[in-house]
Amino acid sequence: MPRFPRVYFEGALYYITTKADYNLKLFRDDDDRLRYLSFISEYKKLYNFKLYSFALTPQESFLLIEPSFEFTISQIMHDVNANYTKYYNKKYGKKGHLFEERFKAALIEKQSYLLAMTRYVHRIVLRDKAVSQLKDYRWSSYLSYIQAEQDKNISDNVDSREVLSLSAPLLGNGYAAYQEFVEKALPKDLEAFENKLYRASVVGSAEFVEKIKQISKTALEAGEQMQDENAQFVPVTKANNRLVYVLAVFMILVLGASAFLLKGNAILKKKIDKVSLEKDELFTRDLIATKQEVSRDLEEKYRADMVSYRAAAMRLQEMEKKNSPKGEKR
Repeated sequence: MPRFPRVYFEGALYYITTKADYNLKLFRDDDDRLRYLSFISEYKKLYNFKLYSFALTPQESFLLIEPSFEFTISQIMHDVNANYTKYYNKKYGKKGHLFEERFKAALIEKQSYLLAMTRYVHRIVLRDKAVSQLKDYRWSSYLSYIQAEQDKNISDNVDSREVLSLSAPLLGNGYAAYQEFVEKALPKDLEAFENKLYRASVVGSAEFVEKIKQISKTALEAGEQMQDENAQFVPVTKANNRLVYVLAVFMILVLGASAFLLKGNAILKKKIDKVSLEKDELFTRDLIATKQEVSRDLEEKYRADMVSYRAAAMRLQEMEKKNSPKGEKR
């Protein structure tokens, strides 16, 4: 499938395939699959996209997604794959890339192909011979469609109700009708659909394909215009390349010096803070000691003053007794 701008278009689905590097398994055990699906769940809430179906095989992941107008499929898949790569590398002591290449995406017209696409995704595990019976395979969204027992954290993230409600006029109501549609599909119909899917990166009516072409053309022209505008400011010449190189080296040196000074300043600041803390503790101890000493001095002065006051009062009384006329009662 050729690459094209990952644009949003109302009524369009993305069929996403991601594959591990040629000598790796994308999922080595059930914990890996659960962790991958947990990232899908996390970013489904954050980016508000719909997940209509999925299938996980040891080497690949297959997703049928309808993004919201707020976020692109590239944002969604970048975050999911980047976080899973970090988890995988840490768990298995690996470094570098996990995926063989950038994810592949086919743009599908929802109105005409939603039902057929969910069937195609669910039957992938038969093609890869993961199981002989679809209902026995735990790591796809098929169990959510036929109401079989499945981990609630998985089934809650699959938008199966919308598909089943849309398919009711064609298949009839009930999960059994969908199960029959998937499991009793004619080989020639499946082969024809697969050929159509892999011949082009856009699958839909003539009108839908034309709209996607126009949107892609507009996006590409906008990108080229931005490149042209940038080129006006930065002409590609040998002299300018040398100048850019010199400036780059200069900036590296400046940044290096800044980093060194910043580190030195940080060490100096740490020492100053330590000394300041020690000085503060010393000052506090001195202040407490001085306060206690002053308090003792004031207390002693108060006692001395009280003694002097009492002595003066007694002397005053004695003088009054002596000076009072004889016979006067006081």
